Amino acid sequence: MQIPSLVHKINSLDDIDPCDVYEGILGILELPGSHTRDVMLGSVLTGLLLRGPRIPEVEAAVRAATVLDRDQWDYCQPPSGVRLVGYTGSGKKTFKTLNLSSAAALVAATGGAHIAKLGSRSASSKTGSRDFIDLVGAEPDAVPHDEMVGIAAECGFGFFSIEDRVPEFDSRYGGRFQAVHALSLAFPALLSPVVCPSYVYGLSHPAVDVSAQLLARLGLADVTVINSSAGAALHVDELLPGATVRTSRIRDGLDDSSLSRDVRLAAAAMPGDLGSIAQQPDPHANVAAAVNVLAGHGSSSARNAVALNAALLMVTGQAVTTVQAGLDTAQTILRTDAALDTLRCFVRLTGGSPRALEELRPTPQHAGASARISSKEEISC
Repeated sequence: MQIPSLVHKINSLDDIDPCDVYEGILGILELPGSHTRDVMLGSVLTGLLLRGPRIPEVEAAVRAATVLDRDQWDYCQPPSGVRLVGYTGSGKKTFKTLNLSSAAALVAATGGAHIAKLGSRSASSKTGSRDFIDLVGAEPDAVPHDEMVGIAAECGFGFFSIEDRVPEFDSRYGGRFQAVHALSLAFPALLSPVVCPSYVYGLSHPAVDVSAQLLARLGLADVTVINSSAGAALHVDELLPGATVRTSRIRDGLDDSSLSRDVRLAAAAMPGDLGSIAQQPDPHANVAAAVNVLAGHGSSSARNAVALNAALLMVTGQAVTTVQAGLDTAQTILRTDAALDTLRCFVRLTGGSPRALEELRPTPQHAGASARISSKEEISC
């Protein structure tokens, strides 16, 4: 077996020629399937992250990972006048949350944004975004991408699976990595089957500036990368109230530092309560917790977390002009079940059954208890 020189160069402190990274990644991916190939790939992808990360090196790695499948990609265009926000995350969280991103996307859609939720089944949590969509009774597989774009235009929310976007790459990579690595900085955000004027990408790593620069270099004209951490080791690909939040937006080649400041101030003004947004012990309970929030119940801390992420989506989707306006809109929505109506609309338009979603809703007794709790809690702005 010929070992690509990249496996040795990764241990050097010197810059690696991007061509060597590109050819090295392809060389490893083309090796016969074996434990050795997996170890090489893991070592190189982790090493590229720990070396800086250095943008030219990681860009070359991402380009190599996409080359196996990119010739087969097709893209749908949104209707004229519809500003779709492509929304996805890196996954591989060190702290597992309930489905904040899916709930936030539905709230943002209710608030006037148009969200293209890009997702897959979970690899490291109880429920990924695709698991959420399945458990609420939607049938996205029955809807071609061009029709899903129409659904997103009609109700503000569409779901686009990226699981089958890179079958050749995934045959060598899939299911083998549980920790963030170099490709996590950009790869999932590039897999959208629909063209989106703007993207929000959640990253379970603090290098949001590097990630945003990478995605801009790779062709995304308006991209916002977000991360939250509590302590040195806890990182998630969502915005968490009370945590250290990081936001980097690059629009038409320029940094938008004002958005980062506004998100940081909004998160700091909210009390942190990780327990209220921690994932539940089984998939149905986890999705039910998110549905509970969409139904106008749940703790104020859970609503704050959903509202904070929804506010950012509404800003990038140009439904509101400021983060504070987005928060006000989201919190008003979350005092009702309006976002649940958006989810019902999505399920219906995909040909799904409403029964699954209704079975996830809280019982009247539980809803009453949630309402009493919520009436004592003030949602912080």
